[in-house]
Amino acid sequence: MYIIYMFHKAKTEKERQKIFDEYLLGVLKKKKVIKTNKKIIDESGFSFDPELENNKVKGAFNNYVDTLFIKNYMIEQLQTRLKISKSLSTQFVNKLNGNEILILSKNLNDFINYIDDNHNNINDYILLSSFNNLQKNHNINQQQEKNKEVIRDNQQESIPADE
Repeated sequence: MYIIYMFHKAKTEKERQKIFDEYLLGVLKKKKVIKTNKKIIDESGFSFDPELENNKVKGAFNNYVDTLFIKNYMIEQLQTRLKISKSLSTQFVNKLNGNEILILSKNLNDFINYIDDNHNNINDYILLSSFNNLQKNHNINQQQEKNKEVIRDNQQESIPADE
């Protein structure tokens, strides 16, 4: 129902084509997942091993308490070693997902040492990384404009001029 609403809301043919392409891609992805799951079920033969189920890793950490312990440790380390407020370090850590927490927990000392060695303080690091993101986005926009020009030039060359 949502796709029909969005399709009729689109004003140009290009917007409609984009919506249709996204919808078709979603359908194809779902079809692929169903096919993969069906293949897994067919090959498994309904063998259930309760010990195998108990030994599986259920995410990055074993339980919620481990996650809280690691988050609190990271908050304390960031706060004391980078000399930032507790609320700032808490906000940073709480925005991370499970995989990012795992990566940061394994590389926390390297991360803090990198900031200490290469920047005067955390604000310098924040400003520099923000500027680098801005510069990257600017370069991407410039490249897209160049690509559009190349396409326009190619189209003009391929269309014969009226005599």
